[in-house]
Amino acid sequence: MNNSLFQIRGVVEGFYGAFYTAPERNDLLSFLSQNGYNLYVYGPKNDRQHRARWREPYPDFIMEQFAETAALSKKLGIDFCYSIGSGVSINYASEEDFQHISSKFKAFYEIGVRTFMIMLDDIKAEFQYDEERRIFKSYGEAHVVLTNKLYHWLKALDQDCKLSICPTDYHGKAPFSDYIFEIGKGLHPEIDICYTGPEICSKEITAQDTAEFADAVKRKPIIWDNYPVNDLGMTAEMHIGPIAGRAASLSKTCKGFIVNTMPQAEASKIPLLTFADYFENPESYDPRTSWEKALKTVGSDENYDALKTFAENSLHSCLGYPEAQRLDTLTTNALQSLRSGESALTSQALAELYQYLDLLDEAGYHLKFRLTNYALRNNLLPWIELMESWAWAGRRAIGILRALEQKEEIGSLLNWLHESTSEVEKHPKRFAGTILLPLIGYAKHKVEDYKGSSL
Repeated sequence: MNNSLFQIRGVVEGFYGAFYTAPERNDLLSFLSQNGYNLYVYGPKNDRQHRARWREPYPDFIMEQFAETAALSKKLGIDFCYSIGSGVSINYASEEDFQHISSKFKAFYEIGVRTFMIMLDDIKAEFQYDEERRIFKSYGEAHVVLTNKLYHWLKALDQDCKLSICPTDYHGKAPFSDYIFEIGKGLHPEIDICYTGPEICSKEITAQDTAEFADAVKRKPIIWDNYPVNDLGMTAEMHIGPIAGRAASLSKTCKGFIVNTMPQAEASKIPLLTFADYFENPESYDPRTSWEKALKTVGSDENYDALKTFAENSLHSCLGYPEAQRLDTLTTNALQSLRSGESALTSQALAELYQYLDLLDEAGYHLKFRLTNYALRNNLLPWIELMESWAWAGRRAIGILRALEQKEEIGSLLNWLHESTSEVEKHPKRFAGTILLPLIGYAKHKVEDYKGSSL
């Protein structure tokens, strides 16, 4: 992808939660190299030596792992970037704190890293020490002074070193904050600045949004794309759909992208492949075509049908795709059929829904016990099991409706329905939203009517 219009095509391991193991990271680097990416930013929020206890050096065995990763990255043609999240507790006026950062960067320099980032995001925009208030006129000035000092220190160490920043204000639309204008004016022009678009997790990023941010910071930004990441309030979601909503003309207003992946590294490869297609030719990029190809690439041809069945019901994200369009349509049609007086025994709409629920169940079984990409299987497993629970709940609701019409005993079926409903309501993950709940509620209401008429 050397002819890509985007100079930077990267990934940022920048999520909250359990970050990647060294083997997962190295495997992902190999995947990125094969698919046209050229940058990897290390910055998981829950790495304590990166953020909460950033002043501490890493243990020796962890630095040995980083050295192996840095060497692999160089071999693969990936620029490995180490970032530090020092903003949580730094004293911007402290020379000692500056030395802590430079010592951390020097340790990574010595294992071959030449690209660095300082992450000043997700922190309170206020000083924590009286000394800072005496020295700096504003929070923005403190960030400018620290970052420029780091930049000049790195360049004195080695002219090949590069530095970027994720600022405290990293999203929004014009007019931007005074802070944004201040860092744009004050930061050395070779320091890159990240921007997530109009929102933290943006449904759309337009060329105008990015151009206006570029004007404010006096340079083309790097887009930090918070899709497919699924941390914090999104941990229930599996973001497995294709990237969309990124303007074809963004290459004119930004330097490139760093894509914030999910803690599920293998599942992240599916949306990452769609990003790769977008980077290669944004004008002709088609999300659906790219996505179907990605599902086959990561899951293999023999698992495509089952994986697609799963994936088309797991599309809830900031991108705004219909969550489970086919299931929603089938459920709506079935309920309309029943409410119009059609028999549960003969309703074609209800039969089609039941058939699709069978398909969900079979897909779940296949992905759990036939999928040979075990990393993908393990990433998806909680959501697969929830899909199966929904399939059982829906079929048991239909079974009750059919049994009622035939005046059959429903005690066992009703107990099983309560069991399935409890499973889906208590499950920590999200799959297909609550699409089937109206059908389940309808069945339970019919049971109450039947009991009432029997009195």
